[in-house]
Amino acid sequence: MPQSPDPAAMGRVIGDGTWYFHLADIATDPVHQRRGLGRAVLEDLVARIDAAAPPHPCIALLADPPGQPLHRLLGVVDSAPSQGMRLPH
Repeated sequence: MPQSPDPAAMGRVIGDGTWYFHLADIATDPVHQRRGLGRAVLEDLVARIDAAAPPHPCIALLADPPGQPLHRLLGVVDSAPSQGMRLPH
């Protein structure tokens, strides 16, 4: 069986299946960046949510600084005054 190639980009949605969704782990292999793959992944995930959820679902994501410009271009806004937090273990 031939080996499948490594993925160039990926992302996933975590949510309750109805109203709240978190876009997680959106990433593009550095070799494949600047080719529109990150945009395609984000747009596809949002389209899937829109197809399954009621109108105007709550969609959240955390964006590292390198991804923030792309997310802003696609309409993602800062959620101030909220700020991402984590529980260190």
